[in-house]
Amino acid sequence: MKDNYPNPNNIRLKILKLLYNAKASHLGSGMSVVEILTAIYSLVDIDKIKLNSPDRSRVFVSKGHCACATYSVMNSFGLIDDEVLSTYHSNDSFLAGHVSHSVNCVEHSTGALGHGVSVALGAAIGMKSKNYKNDPMSFCLCGDGEIQEGSVWEAFMLAGHLKLDNFVVLIDYNKISSITETNKVVNLEPLSEKFSSFGFSSVEVDGHNVNSIYDEIINRDKGKPLALICHTIKGKGVSFAENDPIWHYRTLTDELYTQAVTELKKSI
Repeated sequence: MKDNYPNPNNIRLKILKLLYNAKASHLGSGMSVVEILTAIYSLVDIDKIKLNSPDRSRVFVSKGHCACATYSVMNSFGLIDDEVLSTYHSNDSFLAGHVSHSVNCVEHSTGALGHGVSVALGAAIGMKSKNYKNDPMSFCLCGDGEIQEGSVWEAFMLAGHLKLDNFVVLIDYNKISSITETNKVVNLEPLSEKFSSFGFSSVEVDGHNVNSIYDEIINRDKGKPLALICHTIKGKGVSFAENDPIWHYRTLTDELYTQAVTELKKSI
């Protein structure tokens, strides 16, 4: 159990400010992953990431369009300073709308969905080959729409075959793929059984409970990769955006920004 992590709704306020100032989109996608990313960064050695140590744990955000959330969480853990964060999605900023390794402490650029998993898997294999004493992990955050991509399952199949217990896949299972329901595009169910059949330890968890995610990773089965299917709400914390597919793309007006800030502040 983790009890000293940043308040997720404070992070959501940062996301709102970034998106409002930049007139940028992906509010829904950013809000659903806050607790997942918070749990991941609570588990890694932040100093090793800052120093780019070879034996650091790696964090891959394969769902690259949640850059606003990724950078806000990184800021909350001291990996991006406030001044840099404020440039999000502005001209000449490295903080674009998809995660980029041009940003310090970001492992890999993502945005063409389905590619980050294979890179994260390669990192897990490479770290195993080095026999590091601290057994660093490779974490990969995926969207549920993203895992409809074929190359994703090739990587999952190899991870299970190699029994990579330093590889953790976290699925943001918000049930919305871009602008419609995920199961209307390609039905993923039974998702947990799919991962189990590929040789993963597969666990379903409340994706908005940092402690649940944290504990499942800490107490994971040895000898298998872990798939955490994180049940989330797209647009979490902002009433007009929750479970509404249009907020994959829509931008905030002055009025809606004020409403969203007011709602989130009440819940802190």
